[in-house]
Amino acid sequence: MEDLMERRNQLREHLALSATAGIQAPSQVRDWLGQVNRLEDQVRSLKHDLALRAGHSACSYCLCCTNLSDQAAHRLGEARKLTSDGEFLQCMAGPDPSIVRSEYIPAPTIDDQVTASRNMAKVMDLLSSKDVKRIGIWVSDSFSIVIWITVSNKTQETEFELKKVQQLIADRLKLTLTEESMETRAIRLHARLMMVKTFLLILDDIWDPIDLDLVGIPAPDVHKGGKLILTTRFSNVCLQMTDVTLKIEVLNEEEAWRLFCRSAGEVATSEEVEPLARAITKECAGLPLAIDVVGRP
Repeated sequence: MEDLMERRNQLREHLALSATAGIQAPSQVRDWLGQVNRLEDQVRSLKHDLALRAGHSACSYCLCCTNLSDQAAHRLGEARKLTSDGEFLQCMAGPDPSIVRSEYIPAPTIDDQVTASRNMAKVMDLLSSKDVKRIGIWVSDSFSIVIWITVSNKTQETEFELKKVQQLIADRLKLTLTEESMETRAIRLHARLMMVKTFLLILDDIWDPIDLDLVGIPAPDVHKGGKLILTTRFSNVCLQMTDVTLKIEVLNEEEAWRLFCRSAGEVATSEEVEPLARAITKECAGLPLAIDVVGRP
């Protein structure tokens, strides 16, 4: 009976949660619970009768016990069957409503990106297919390795800071640099990069020009498969370090406002908030990162 009572209590809790979610219990489950409740009452009555007969004469007691034992055996058989049925009905009651079936993860919209939307549609088609159980998503890579280093501020002005840049590149290459001499470190980095067929080095947020030879980056005429991208706030850095410069235009007023609303949510367009929100967006000067960070709730 203990197993049966435990099964009943589990189903009761499950159905209570389902009810709060607006899910009605199947009729078979309700009937099963009614049978278990009736059996519980019968077993309780049987135990009570057995206790009452304990004070009777030996002969009368034996006869009663035989009758009660038969009833107990019958009730035990019912309990076993109901326990077995309960295992099936647990599945019939449906999934646990307390478990979140899907979780919303904020991400940038792709509504205005044709290629990304097309790729997403392909994935959704595969997910809806009964024949497909495992999906692999891959993207072509033109480089053997991509090294992204955030330089920032004026870290490139001293030998100590340039060694930090060397170390970051070496870490990405899984190369251990123990030498103190910057020249020796540069030679080892250069040799390691020459072993890579193609590489893309991204130096992010550079404030001053860097002598790539001092760091150990092979020159373009030495390593034909090496590419360099740098980002900076200063055009003179690009002019001194690159072959081609590309100025990234900031967002126009309408684009900036749409991005702010996307980050902030519906509150941004409320009558009381919108004037202030538009003023804040204007102060961000069309810079996407600033708009996104300021707009987040």
